[in-house]
Amino acid sequence: MATINEDYLDDLVKRFKGFKSPNETQELIILLGEKDNRSDDDNRKLWVLLNAEKKADQLAKARADARRLIDAEKGKERKARTRRMMILASAVESAIKQDSEVETLMRQVIQKVDDGGYILDRDQEVIKDTLEAILDTSANAPDFR
Repeated sequence: MATINEDYLDDLVKRFKGFKSPNETQELIILLGEKDNRSDDDNRKLWVLLNAEKKADQLAKARADARRLIDAEKGKERKARTRRMMILASAVESAIKQDSEVETLMRQVIQKVDDGGYILDRDQEVIKDTLEAILDTSANAPDFR
């Protein structure tokens, strides 16, 4: 006779009863789990179903663990990229303030970026004032040095 963990069975029956639409396997576990006098055949069926459910739970946990690892790795990559971008932007900003040749080159680069459509429309508003300040070469333009 297959030994059945009654506590685990009770937990599953309670959980599956709370489901809005349990699948056929879950319905069978509920049915066999609530049965008072189970035959040896019923116990064998229930034992197989419980083992399958345990494996399904282990698979779901393993997938969740893998997803957490992947998300953590992606987060590290995003943070590293953001840090690189901030360091580079800070270096460029310092170079613009200290070197007029760099300032002229960056104005040209920024003009091409702005004219080339590399900045999304939704992002244009965020950087509008900065672009105007950098690209304004008139006498009223701020001095970056």
